[in-house]
Amino acid sequence: MIEQEALSAADAQNATLSSRVAAALRDQIVRNPRSVLALAAGRTQTGAYRLLSRWSKDGALDWRAARCFGLDEYCDVDVGRSLRQYLEANLYQNTNLPARSRFNPVFSDDYDGLIEREGGLDLTLLGIGKNGHIAFNEPFTPLLSWTHCVYLAESTRQANAEFFKGSLVPRRAVTMGIQTILASRKIILMVSGREKRRILERALSGPVGEDVPASFLQRHQNLTVMTDFAA
Repeated sequence: MIEQEALSAADAQNATLSSRVAAALRDQIVRNPRSVLALAAGRTQTGAYRLLSRWSKDGALDWRAARCFGLDEYCDVDVGRSLRQYLEANLYQNTNLPARSRFNPVFSDDYDGLIEREGGLDLTLLGIGKNGHIAFNEPFTPLLSWTHCVYLAESTRQANAEFFKGSLVPRRAVTMGIQTILASRKIILMVSGREKRRILERALSGPVGEDVPASFLQRHQNLTVMTDFAA
């Protein structure tokens, strides 16, 4: 009984987090219908995207002038298991965002140039990995990095293994770089689960360095951190 109550409390906290993040994205689009967004594609963001989808279907949110850039994408993966398919299924297909405004790094030879031509990122939604990665910028990614190909850390592959049952977990991905992310005018770091508390504290309060890529967020002037646990 106690375990069930704890689970219910955790679910409620996660729902609150999803609501806060969804509201922030909604407010951004309402304020600036031509917003350029960079979006994470992970289990942490699913609840927020579900809310945005509901509001969009209800006609409360208009995406026609927005542009959305996926943060990252696996290499050598079936479309059905790709991150672009995640965004399609969990968000894009439930909105009126034009197909021409849905961008993915594997389809561009100059993703950073494309972002710049679209006006630059207004808001970037991030998660954080247990090893401190943001997007797929694994530990020891240099600060001066733009969109690039990366070999995934084994811990990252293990964390994502549940999505690849019956097939090989990808070893490579393309990701926005640290500089790409820091150039965004606003960043929201969405963190779910108490097991992320330690790495979040290290990222926000520890030394800034390549060993914890999320620590570079300390250098951003407009960072909002949202969690489902007390900081």
